[in-house]
Amino acid sequence: MTAVHAQTGSVGIGVAVPNASAALDVTSTTKGMLVPRLTTAQRTAISSPAQGLLVFQTDGTQPGFYYNASATTTANWVWLPDKAGAGDNLGNGTATSAVKLNNFSLSNNGSGGITISDAGQVTVTGNSIVTGTSTVSGNGNVGGTLAVGTTSAPVGSAALEVSSTSKGLLPPRLTLAQRTTISSPAVGLLIVQTDNTPGLYQYTATGWSTVGAGNYTAESNSNAPAPTTAITVNPAVTNIVYTNNSAGNGAVTLGTGTEGQRLVIVNNDNEFLTVVSSSGTGNILSKYAARYIYTSGAWRRES
Repeated sequence: MTAVHAQTGSVGIGVAVPNASAALDVTSTTKGMLVPRLTTAQRTAISSPAQGLLVFQTDGTQPGFYYNASATTTANWVWLPDKAGAGDNLGNGTATSAVKLNNFSLSNNGSGGITISDAGQVTVTGNSIVTGTSTVSGNGNVGGTLAVGTTSAPVGSAALEVSSTSKGLLPPRLTLAQRTTISSPAVGLLIVQTDNTPGLYQYTATGWSTVGAGNYTAESNSNAPAPTTAITVNPAVTNIVYTNNSAGNGAVTLGTGTEGQRLVIVNNDNEFLTVVSSSGTGNILSKYAARYIYTSGAWRRES
């Protein structure tokens, strides 16, 4: 048929009585309706397409159905993508169910902004400020510097600056047993020990060290046989270990120390060891230890 015909009312193809609401009713149980198939060049060459004109594009990176949304002579072709294989054009609206996004990007110019990759990595172009209450789980890295408690950049010499006039910095709190299980601690690592001489500890090249109130005390040991005669000790270490002398023991008198200094005496001799301090004269049983602290110019036993 090559002539042009005009038809009023409804036209039915494959049906004797077309639906009254349809200008064209195509009915079949074995066939579909084939709209004009055009290449991209052919589609864009259509002169003054009518609003709602529908074609099927056969080439390009986005083949499929296109319709003209423009009410003017200037075409505005809109692609109708395959929802299963392409992204959705959400437009302005409210999602009533979960929306699956592939490499989600939020910006006002189509690039940059906030990007969430398939791997769950979040990228923010430029500077960002997190307000309110946020929880971060897993591992995270900050490539630049970080300021807490202020909207200003950290001071130039600081990778991390914590600013407050009413709160402090709380390092991880561990027991002695938990501290000793830290694998390969880095030099400078800080923790707060909650038992067995509690306090602030840092890891140095020689091991864990306590940081006292205004004093730095490195953990150090001395090992020697238990004295066989009375002696006075002005300890320069934090741990004194007395080994077996195969004889009787003399008393150990604690002499001078430094304010806040702590001392542990371990008796590995086979007999008890007498120790004299400002707390009095006491005995440390064989294979036991006692802890002392130097305060107000005198040694006092803690345990």
